[in-house]
Amino acid sequence: MTPFLLSQDNLVLLLEELSQNLEVIAPVLAEGEPVFATWKGQPLALDKENPLNSPAEFFLPQRETLFRYVQYSGRYTFEEDPPKSRLILGMRPCDVQAIRVLDQIFGSGPADLPYVNKRKSTIIVALNCTKPQETCFCAQMGAGPRSEVGYDLLFTEIEQGYVVESGTPAGMFILKYYSHLFEEALPEHLEEMETRLRDAENAVRKNRPDMSAESILQAAENVDLDRAEKECLQCGGCSLVCPICHCFSTMDQGVPDGERIRCRDSCVLAGFSRMTGGANPRETLGKRQLHWYLDKFVYIPEKTGMLGCVGCGRCSKVCLGKVDRWKLLEEAMRR
Repeated sequence: MTPFLLSQDNLVLLLEELSQNLEVIAPVLAEGEPVFATWKGQPLALDKENPLNSPAEFFLPQRETLFRYVQYSGRYTFEEDPPKSRLILGMRPCDVQAIRVLDQIFGSGPADLPYVNKRKSTIIVALNCTKPQETCFCAQMGAGPRSEVGYDLLFTEIEQGYVVESGTPAGMFILKYYSHLFEEALPEHLEEMETRLRDAENAVRKNRPDMSAESILQAAENVDLDRAEKECLQCGGCSLVCPICHCFSTMDQGVPDGERIRCRDSCVLAGFSRMTGGANPRETLGKRQLHWYLDKFVYIPEKTGMLGCVGCGRCSKVCLGKVDRWKLLEEAMRR
């Protein structure tokens, strides 16, 4: 489909019209930092760095009620909240790729209905990354800085606004229904877009060297786990900001009436793998760190055909111990 041009002013008008029927999620500033949150007319932060909170949390929240149960005369009835119709604007290519991985994990049988229902109710408006950060290595993971699939609409920022491309019938419907806000992109617009994306990819590849899936696996098995143990504070922050990490725990709250809760968890934390009898197959932090690498580069690829890391760099940004797992891999390769 022909690419279109959307001006900055018309983007706000588009969101205002869309928000009449959908919950619009977009990067906005909160205490000076970009975050994905419900858009209610606040200034957008699309030109800022990728927010630390991944948009994956709108499909797999930090805490969610799976269902409520009520007992009456010895019988239980169950209630579930229907998913909201949402549009997420500004999802970077790395996060789009992460959602594709989660779709395979939670969508393959038996499907995880709470995830799948939210996913089916969400329109993804991706934003190609033209201003990568030093911690980004999406190109090395095949996850950016340009999105190829997985979006309904795709934005690329240029001087005059955004070049807009559609990826699904839902995206084409938005372009057609709100056609009064778009104009056809000119050749010079497309040329500027390609230049910006090419420069972005070159910048990402300069930050970190390329590594094949095989070399990553070999390096993961030789990572200095003793050093990782000393530097890691076991806070679990790396897992909680990762757009692909999906460990969780469930619990029932309330007797006889109550609700079943699902909370995000982390395999880096000692309690996650501890069994009821007290045995723990990953008792040491080193074993848990190794499992983290193997999950990213062995187990998830075996299940989905895609890497379990998209190179967003969030884990390095949030780490209190300043652990850079990619650099640990680089050092392992050199040994």
